[in-house]
Amino acid sequence: MRKIKLSILLFFLITLSIFSQEKKYITYKAQIGETIQTIAVKFAITPYNLLQLNPDIKDGVKENQLIIVPNKNYKPELDKEIEGDYVEDGFLYHKILPKENYYRLKKQFGVAKRILRKHNLSLRTSDPRAGEIIKIPVKKGYEIETTKEIVTTKPYLVRPKETKYTISRRYGISVEKLEELNPQIKEGLKMATIIKVPDTDEIPDADEGFILHQVEKGETFFSLSQQFKISQDQLIALNPDLVEGVKEGMLIEIPDTIFEENTSDFVVNIPENKQLNIVIMLPFTGKKNNLDFKKNKNRNRVTDFYLGAMMALDSVKKQGLSVSAKVFDTQNNTNTISNILRTNSFTEVDAIVGPMFLNNVKLVSQNLVRDSVAVISPASSKDHSLFASQNTIKETPSQEQLTNKVLEFVKKNYKDQHLIVIADDKKENEVKINKIVNLLNELDSIQNVIVLKPEEGYIKPELYKESILEDKENWIVLISDDEVVTADALNNLGVLPKDINITMFGLSFGSNFDKVINDHLARVKFHYPTANFVDYNDKKVQKFIQKYKAVNYSEPSEFAFKGFDIVYDALLRLATFTNTKEAFSSGISERSFCKFQYTINAGKGFENKGMFLIKYDGLHLVKVE
Repeated sequence: MRKIKLSILLFFLITLSIFSQEKKYITYKAQIGETIQTIAVKFAITPYNLLQLNPDIKDGVKENQLIIVPNKNYKPELDKEIEGDYVEDGFLYHKILPKENYYRLKKQFGVAKRILRKHNLSLRTSDPRAGEIIKIPVKKGYEIETTKEIVTTKPYLVRPKETKYTISRRYGISVEKLEELNPQIKEGLKMATIIKVPDTDEIPDADEGFILHQVEKGETFFSLSQQFKISQDQLIALNPDLVEGVKEGMLIEIPDTIFEENTSDFVVNIPENKQLNIVIMLPFTGKKNNLDFKKNKNRNRVTDFYLGAMMALDSVKKQGLSVSAKVFDTQNNTNTISNILRTNSFTEVDAIVGPMFLNNVKLVSQNLVRDSVAVISPASSKDHSLFASQNTIKETPSQEQLTNKVLEFVKKNYKDQHLIVIADDKKENEVKINKIVNLLNELDSIQNVIVLKPEEGYIKPELYKESILEDKENWIVLISDDEVVTADALNNLGVLPKDINITMFGLSFGSNFDKVINDHLARVKFHYPTANFVDYNDKKVQKFIQKYKAVNYSEPSEFAFKGFDIVYDALLRLATFTNTKEAFSSGISERSFCKFQYTINAGKGFENKGMFLIKYDGLHLVKVE
């Protein structure tokens, strides 16, 4: 038995070695600290040529970014990729075309199936496959007409959410031509693979107004047209690949106008005798020896979230909803989670709350793709679209969405205010700063936005005074999370005379404000976006705090509020409706700490875009809208 296993292992190693030698280009994942120059040296290529292969890294390489590099083990004599057929040593070497079979080969070349199998070992165990090169015996002097158009190509790395249609359009060719260059993609395009495209400049994308949907198992033309309220003819017009039918895993374009948010209020309607089963997966890390809650902030947060969730279960039960809950400690370990998924049945489960961290959510979401199980990601604000299925619920808005919340308010309420931007001089923020400045410049065709940036480490105090207008309302947008820039701006603006009208907007409210004086924030009527907000003057909030203290003998933290709100809201939605999609697209709800306003993310589940815009009203924080 050992010899058999060893033989199998050697076979796979040899096969892998030969396969790796055949590829002229391979993918490479950039390591931490690597640059264009260091990668170029590693693969014996000039930085210029590396940039030719990867135009998208012109601004630098990011850690874990996938790029195209030359294959050191490439052996040209093993590379059998050809543009057309050719004759050599009494054989015609022919590349099998899509839909070509034994019948068509016999009709074209007059050669029987038996003869083909005699000279082609691969055909003895399988039928002809598109892209495969076979040998056909021919008579001496046989010639072929070379009428094929010769196309100069270059390697191209398929990126997330790309389709054959979007790539072919980018290079000005048809889908059929792209498939002719790459027969292996006839059955589908796979992310992170290298294909050939024409060696020409890219045509800029014009995909604004569209989103991508990955076809799920069982979806049909009818179900897609019903789901997205679009005719089958419109689907085919946008996605020519659909002419050959709907296939699982296909990426198709859908107009984003169909994803209108439900702006009505969510209305609770729990049927009698309704019962739900939920699973809670949290990284308690209970098996670790060190259970010091003071030193381990994460364990504190997880425990508070759990205590809030338990109060939510108690609250919905008092409303007549029967809930059975099972709790697992994930240990923040993928092996532990895999074991939980493997050894437990989830067929009767309505929702899974957790896990906390992105990679763990990915593991659960990809292993439980049934529509009937909502996988609720409670903490991560990072992009889920690369792995999420249509039942994944992303609860925490991203920083980009928070930024847009502020900019939308500024755009909506702008009435000839004097606009000023305060930014840092960090290179990584340049694109973001320019984008926001351009957007603000569009609000007024007469005046240009004033931009203040540090010179030699700080912004000169006189620049603040010179930029402010005394006879006009001044709107100031702070685009920085730098502690020095933030403190410097507020120390200068927060002491200006009260008769000067100033309103400052921040894109976030993080640790860069830790050393800022509250009086200065009040002076500039500071506005900022947040995913969570507790109004301690609200009677419902006061009641929750009182009950929490009675049960847990401590004040509720923001994570306790969050645990209660997320679980409470999700249970009420799932109890009111019969499936996940209806439950999380049924309107807006606002709880003690969180706002829930879900949008469908193109077959990739739901994102909560419920946010608050908060401002300093004196020394009190209040909601702007």
